Amino acid sequence: MNTQQLLARFHLSAPVQQHDLRSTKLSASKRASAVILPLIDIDNHAHILLCKRPAHLKYHPSEICLPGGKHERSDKTLRDTALRELKEELNIASVDVTIHGKLANYSTLTGFTITPYVGLLAANTHWQADQNEVAASFLLPISALIDVNNWQPLLFTYQGRTITLQGFSTHYGLLWGATANIIKNFTKQLLLPV
Repeated sequence: MNTQQLLARFHLSAPVQQHDLRSTKLSASKRASAVILPLIDIDNHAHILLCKRPAHLKYHPSEICLPGGKHERSDKTLRDTALRELKEELNIASVDVTIHGKLANYSTLTGFTITPYVGLLAANTHWQADQNEVAASFLLPISALIDVNNWQPLLFTYQGRTITLQGFSTHYGLLWGATANIIKNFTKQLLLPV
């Protein structure tokens, strides 16, 4: 399946209910952030561009993530936040990405409310990771992400209760948590099995 086929499904479907580990009630203590789920075709097959965070970062060191970060006062909108972070982290200019919409917000255990935007990268887009913010960048094919056999259950204990999360092994580590759930929400919205 290529990006045009994915985006056609995306535009025809309603957002799925957000999937998170916290209450859906927004609290004043939540920090606004935004990410881009960047899509690009490789050999006519849709891929998602992901990052691995450096080990020295205070929050979520060495984790797999989508390009994005915290909303700053200079950002007019959360869309601007996502595009700014894409430029800072991967040196991809906003002219090289077309935003096709957004997914349901995702609330994290660490106090963030993430607004995910779905963006299509231009076919000739090249990126270079800022080594202060990104240890590595890599592509994962949507076809691998929609295969339920590639996901494994992960038991997680939070406030005395056990929760089952899903993880996906990559060459750069385990894709799990907020990023995995945002990707799963995207594929659910496309009516693809995950």
